[in-house]
Amino acid sequence: MESAKWTYYQYRKPHDYPIYIRLSAEAPTPKLIHLLTELGFSALSDAEGKKVSLSRMHTRILSVQEASARIQREISGSEILDKYGAESLSLQRGMPVYTFRKVGLMGMPFGKTFWELALHPDLAHTDQLVGLRIVLVRFLAQALSYAGVLCYWGMVKDDAVIVMKQTQSFGEAVLIDFGRRLVFSNGGELRIGAGLKIIRKDKESRTAAQMSREDLIGFLSVSTCLLSFTGITPMMKKAIYDLSSSASGAYAVTELTANL
Repeated sequence: MESAKWTYYQYRKPHDYPIYIRLSAEAPTPKLIHLLTELGFSALSDAEGKKVSLSRMHTRILSVQEASARIQREISGSEILDKYGAESLSLQRGMPVYTFRKVGLMGMPFGKTFWELALHPDLAHTDQLVGLRIVLVRFLAQALSYAGVLCYWGMVKDDAVIVMKQTQSFGEAVLIDFGRRLVFSNGGELRIGAGLKIIRKDKESRTAAQMSREDLIGFLSVSTCLLSFTGITPMMKKAIYDLSSSASGAYAVTELTANL
């Protein structure tokens, strides 16, 4: 694997997150590169790629390649996944393995720098491209969990974070780094000022209804994009507690959803 030629992409390069995706020459690059750009990844030059530090404790490098014939069968062959949705998380030889049916399989070894993503060679259907976006968001949510970065399905609209169900967002996500007071979305980045509005669109109300701080903490704790056997990290818990002290939460009003 190390003999392959890789092209490196860094997440939010101006902020120096040690989170990278590297593509092999065989990866389905046109569709994938578009999604990487959408999510905030920037391509590194060959010289920059060679300088990526492996000594930083929380560096994560996701190596993306085309799935072998055996892995393709594993990605596409199990009808059991349909009973529980397209996604699954399992332990294989002690390593968490995330699978999105007909899209890819990602190995996320505990405490290791290098993770791997094997993609199905034929990603042509719309639901597969949405699935690919979801896979990449799951990677970010896991890779940044150590830093307390919070990730939710949704978008930023009028300087408010709109939190949705995954099916509502089509895999679009918002990442909140409260320590740096930044919100990242497909539209770019938003600096958190004196307060941040969080609008819960996954459960709408007929009348305007504010969320109490306790309700907001509970909602933010159970709604993250992180898939893990151990739940959210201590740093994420702290970030949620701190965020709830300055942010306001509200339910989306049914009649006004078109205006959000």
